[in-house]
Amino acid sequence: MATAARFVSTAEAAFIAGVSDRNMNRTVDEDILPPALFKADHSRGFTRLGAALAAFYFGTEDILTGALRKQLVHEFASKLLQRRDREAVLGLVTPDLTTTELLVTLSSVQVDVRSFVERTRRRMAEVETARRLVSSDPEVLGGVPVFAGTRVPTETILASLDEGVSVDRLRAAYPFLTEEHLEAAKTYAAVNPRRGRPRRPAEQPGLKSISRRTVRRAH
Repeated sequence: MATAARFVSTAEAAFIAGVSDRNMNRTVDEDILPPALFKADHSRGFTRLGAALAAFYFGTEDILTGALRKQLVHEFASKLLQRRDREAVLGLVTPDLTTTELLVTLSSVQVDVRSFVERTRRRMAEVETARRLVSSDPEVLGGVPVFAGTRVPTETILASLDEGVSVDRLRAAYPFLTEEHLEAAKTYAAVNPRRGRPRRPAEQPGLKSISRRTVRRAH
C-alpha cells in the first residue's frame, strides 16, 4: 500500500480526528503529542497517526486524567514507531496494526485505541472522496473549488443549504448533485478553509444564480 503524505494541515488533521482546530493545536502547545507526530515550523502540520492519538486524547477526557492520557499517547506512539514500516504507520496506511500494538496497560488500566484509529481511517476516506469530487484549478473560476467536471462552486451549494434551500430544489437546479457530492463539499470546506468572505452566487464568475423562485425559502 502506498504511503500517505507525511504531514497534513491542521484543518485536515482536526477533521479526521473529529476535534476542533484549537484542540489539534493544543496537542503541540501542551506537549500532548511526541515531536515525531507533528512539525511546528512556519507551516504547522500533523501526521495522521497524530490525529488518531489526538482523537483518543480528547475522546477519553471524561474517563481518564490528563496526565494518564498524555502518558498513554506517548506509549502508543513509542510502540507503533518501532515498526519497520514507520512511514506507513505515520500515515495510517498500513492495514496490519496488531491488537497488541493498539493496547497499552498503565496504572492497572488497559486502554485500546483501535476504535479511534478506525474512525480516523474512515474520515481519511471521506477526505479522499472529497478530493475526487471537488477540484480547484486556477483555469476554472480562478481556482474557486468546484464540483469536478463542472463550473459549479461548492460554496454556492453550501451557502444555499445554510440559507434553508432544500436538497430537492438544489437538485432541480443542478441535476448532477448526489448526497455524496453534498458530503464531499462539506468535507472539502472543512479541510480547506478559505480566508475572507465567501462569494454569493451572483458574484461567481461565469455562473448564473439560481433564480429567486428556486432558492427562496418556503414559508
